[in-house]
Amino acid sequence: MGGRLRIGIDTGGTFTDVVAYDEETGQLAVTKTPTTPADPSIGFLAGLTKVLGQLSAAADAVTAVSHGTTIATNQLLEGKIGTLGFITTEGFEFLLEIARQSVPDGYGNSYFWVKPARVVPADLVKTVGGRLDHTGAELRPFDREGAVRVARWFRDRGVNTLGICLLHSYANPDHERQLAEVLAIEHPAAVISLSSEVLREYREYERSMTTLLDAAVKPKVAGYLQAISARLAESVGQRPFYVMKSNGGVLSADEVVHQPITTVLSGPAAGALGAALIASEAGIARVLTCDGGGTSTDVAVVTNGEPALTTEGSVGGYPALIPMVDVVTVGAGGGSVAWISQILAPVLASAAIRRPSSVPQMTLPSQTATPRLTMPQHSLTANSPGTWGSYFHSFLPVLAS
Repeated sequence: MGGRLRIGIDTGGTFTDVVAYDEETGQLAVTKTPTTPADPSIGFLAGLTKVLGQLSAAADAVTAVSHGTTIATNQLLEGKIGTLGFITTEGFEFLLEIARQSVPDGYGNSYFWVKPARVVPADLVKTVGGRLDHTGAELRPFDREGAVRVARWFRDRGVNTLGICLLHSYANPDHERQLAEVLAIEHPAAVISLSSEVLREYREYERSMTTLLDAAVKPKVAGYLQAISARLAESVGQRPFYVMKSNGGVLSADEVVHQPITTVLSGPAAGALGAALIASEAGIARVLTCDGGGTSTDVAVVTNGEPALTTEGSVGGYPALIPMVDVVTVGAGGGSVAWISQILAPVLASAAIRRPSSVPQMTLPSQTATPRLTMPQHSLTANSPGTWGSYFHSFLPVLAS
C-alpha cells in the first residue's frame, strides 16, 4: 500500500498507542504495544513498525510523526525528582520554604495542614550576590566571584541538575545569563534551567518551582527525545517530528529539548483534545472527560468543543505556571498498586469482623428523605486529647464495610 501517512504515537506509563491516518484514502489504523520504561524509544519504534505492518505500508510513506508523552508527567507524579540544586538571590535562600500563605481548599485552616516537602532540600540551595528591582534596573552588580564559588560547590558534590531563579529576572535576564556563563565554564556537566527562559513572569515562588521542575525533567526528556529522533531517522528517514505541548499545540522535538516543562501534560492534553473533538461531532456542548491510563488518571472539562485552559496548573502537587489544558492528574491508573498500611490494617480487620449492630448504619427514614449516617458522638475540642483520633476511627468500620 502506498499513500501518505501521518502517524500519532502516545507513550503512556504502561502502553504505547499508535494511530496512522492515510491522507489520500482516509484509512485509519490503530494499534497498541507495551511501553518499555527502561528505554521508551524501543516501544515507540515497535508501535510504528506494527502499524506500518497493519497497513502494508513502506517507511517512506510516513510524512510526519506527532507524539504525546507522559514521560515528564509520570516522573513528577512518582516523585522521581532526583538530586536537584537551586541557585537564587542572596538573602532569599528560604524562598521555597516560605512558599505561599494560602492553604489548599478542604483543610479549614492552617493548623491541620502540613506543607509538602521541599522539592530541593535546604542544603542544596545556594545564593549569589547582586540585585535587580522590579523594573529590571540594577541595584547591586552581579557577584561573579561568588557565582564561581557556588558553581564549584555544586560541581565538587556531583550535583548536575540546577534550577536558577534570581529576583526580578523576568524584567531583566542579565544576571541569570551571567550566572549561566559561569556555570558553563566552572561546571560544564551541569544541566541548567533559567527562570527568565522558562517562565518570564513575576511571583518568585511559582517561577522558582516551574523552573526547578523544568530542570528536573530535562535530562530524562532530552535523552528520551534524542533517542527517539535518532531511531526515527534510521527507521523512516528525516521526517517532521512534533511533540504535543501541555496547551494542546505542537512543537518540534528539537525545541522541546530546551524547555521540556511545556510537555508536562502532553499526553493528558491530547486525550482532552480528542474527547473535545468527539463531543463536538456528537453535538454535546458540555463534557467531563476521564482518561484512565496505566499510571495516571486525567480529568478535564470541555465546554462548546473546547477544553478549559489555565496558566496556574499543577502536577503531583507541584505548581507549574505554564499554559496548559486544565487537566487534573492523579497518580492512580490501571497498573497502580494499592495497599493498607500496617497502622490501619488491624483496625480495619477488627472492624470487618465486628457484629453488625456495632457498625454505623445508613438509615433511610423514607423514600424521599435525605440519607443520614448515624455516627458515635464525640466532643471535638482542642483540649480533648485523642478526640480527633477517636472521631477518625469511628469512620473506619464504614471504610471496611
